[in-house]
Amino acid sequence: MTRALLALFAAAALPAAAAEERTIVIKDARVVRVDAPTLEKGTVVIVGGRITAVDASAPVPPGATVIEAAGKTLYPGLIDGLTTLGLTEIGSVSGSNDVTEVGDVNPHAKAWVAVHAHSDLLPVARANGITTALAAPGGGLLSGQSALIHLTGDTPEALVVKAPAAMHAVYPTGRPPFDFSRIFDEPELKTFEERQKDKRKNQDKELQRLGNLLDEAKAYGAALDASRSGGAPTAPDAPLQALAPVARGELPIVVRADAEDDIRGAVKFASERGLKLIVAGGLEAWRCTSELKEKGVAVLLNVDRLPARESDPYDAAYANAAALQQAGVRFAIVSDDASQSRNLPYEAAMARAFGLPADAALRAITLSPAEIFGVADRLGSITVGKVADLFLATGDIMDHRTQVTDVLVGGVPQSLETRHTRLYNQFKDR
Repeated sequence: MTRALLALFAAAALPAAAAEERTIVIKDARVVRVDAPTLEKGTVVIVGGRITAVDASAPVPPGATVIEAAGKTLYPGLIDGLTTLGLTEIGSVSGSNDVTEVGDVNPHAKAWVAVHAHSDLLPVARANGITTALAAPGGGLLSGQSALIHLTGDTPEALVVKAPAAMHAVYPTGRPPFDFSRIFDEPELKTFEERQKDKRKNQDKELQRLGNLLDEAKAYGAALDASRSGGAPTAPDAPLQALAPVARGELPIVVRADAEDDIRGAVKFASERGLKLIVAGGLEAWRCTSELKEKGVAVLLNVDRLPARESDPYDAAYANAAALQQAGVRFAIVSDDASQSRNLPYEAAMARAFGLPADAALRAITLSPAEIFGVADRLGSITVGKVADLFLATGDIMDHRTQVTDVLVGGVPQSLETRHTRLYNQFKDR
């Protein structure tokens, strides 16, 4: 470990008042700023956890801890815009999963309350440059509220960057729930047209149910505002109170939808009700670019997927991001997972290999998710005034051969030890 890193870890252990004043200088790195041209040899100054200078020849303040970064590339911390980090540990162990609540309408469920700050998956993702992630609930019709979290901290409160970040919902597929009580019954034979009719009927029923909930929430929000202004008191209703900002178009609603018809349906539903829509999944978003662009709907894309239809090109999911970029649709590339969040740079690399420009691919895992969730004034690029979420790497972060050598979150250096490195060191000589 270098003297600079030892000094950084010592600074991280200082009392809060002293830590706020510490100064760190990353010197002579190739600085990929994202929102401005790359500096082939630049210096970044960090004071009190914020970036105070980004320049080719910024002076080193007296007493600063200097990281010599010649030959390395400095990136802003990556942002994974859709994960279950902190909400799940081992998929096959139900006791370690807190992604889905009981029932199918849980707008008042708060993901940040359930986040496990000491999850082994957080340092694993952080060690590959991911410093911020959206911890999101799933399942049901209305899944609950997500939070943007930093991937370091001892308590859920210490992790939170923004909460709530969005409400989450699942676009109704129209398929009836499986009835285990009739598993041995003779299956009911229906024509394709009959099945499609039943699907639309069920879908319309669920959308009407969601619409009614939004109407109730809007009315409840108005009554609550009136009561706060001296009107009649309103009985507490946590679900409606949580849903009211969504119904008023103040809080984004992330709707999971993959099929073309479902994406179009979600856009239509949100447009009619004035909702601030974000589509999650978006496997067939490339078929709906005109509607997404016209309505200003952002998409959270998971790239490494199979095509939806047998007739689709083999690379339909890989080329999805390039199609959205060419059409001017806002999007972020996401892992949509917990254990795979560490592979976020390679999701972007796959999109890059299938037509997405390199700068757009990097933007899709840094500044774009920050813009989509309203934190671009703090995160997503190496810009003066922003939080010093940064990492140094030996080369292009979208190249799997590249190694991350240093990670800072809020200007505080982070250990790169993970469960993976501990197991590797334990068994590598056997």
